[in-house]
Amino acid sequence: MAQPFYARKTVLKIGPRMGETVYSAQAYYYGTLSTKQVAQQIAQESALTQADVIGVIERLAYYCQTHMNLGYKVRLDGMGVFFNEFITTKTVNSPEEVTTKLIKCVRPAFSPEYTILNSTFRYALLPERVELTKVDFNSSATTNSEPTTEPTEPEPTEPENPDVV
Repeated sequence: MAQPFYARKTVLKIGPRMGETVYSAQAYYYGTLSTKQVAQQIAQESALTQADVIGVIERLAYYCQTHMNLGYKVRLDGMGVFFNEFITTKTVNSPEEVTTKLIKCVRPAFSPEYTILNSTFRYALLPERVELTKVDFNSSATTNSEPTTEPTEPEPTEPENPDVV
């Protein structure tokens, strides 16, 4: 199955193009899979029970929380690295001026595992070729586009609501 996307309309609010309407490609998601759904699928494909899988996932989350709080990064082979990220308020001119007052908040972050092959990022969590399908909200039809082999680094953005598109 392909990754769906849609044309997202944005009205520019600053800069020389202020007020101009522009469009960009935005990933579309059919929903969010719950821990229970993930555990059920893994249990069906292994010798573990659903309760065993849920227990492991809960312990993994606790392990990450505990060790990230102690200043460690947590690397999961085939997935990536979980770590703490600081949101800061400003920069200063000397190391002596760097204090906790500059840190607005600490949030968990994730960096997916990747390799670089021929100047192209290959992410462990994605298949070698990602097929994309454009979703048309005005009809039930979708149009297929060409598969891409060159995933690009997206600009980091804060999701408005990751469960709702």
